[in-house]
Amino acid sequence: MLDIVDRRPSILHITLHTAQSRRSYRQEVDDATIALLRPLVQGDGDYEVPMIPDRRLKVTRSGRLLLATVMAETSICTIGIADQTVGAQKLWQILHEGVKLATTQDRVPVSPWCAIRLESGIADHPEDAQWLPDFERCLAWTWIEHTRRRA
Repeated sequence: MLDIVDRRPSILHITLHTAQSRRSYRQEVDDATIALLRPLVQGDGDYEVPMIPDRRLKVTRSGRLLLATVMAETSICTIGIADQTVGAQKLWQILHEGVKLATTQDRVPVSPWCAIRLESGIADHPEDAQWLPDFERCLAWTWIEHTRRRA
């Protein structure tokens, strides 16, 4: 039997409420999208989400870890992105604090990963569920490329 190993760069994209995950590959994200999102990851802060009216992104960075919350008038989802092992467990724990999820605090995936926690505001904006998965994946690849360029 031939064992084929996929060596394409990938990120594990995990939805914490369902424990569903999939591999996201860099070639799934257009270079123009990375360029559009790059300003969102260059510093801690509060940014307008490009091309999505009335949505903001609150970003906190630490080393090669990023924690971001998509906001309308309330939080819609929280995104954690880890491109390193150091600190990834703490980020994973932060994503699990005070919420019942299908994933557990003690089973941190191998980096790089992008984990998504839906917030109560998603109930007021169910249409956001249409664009959020693509945005999460694209933001994760933008962050990964940003951190690897700095390294």
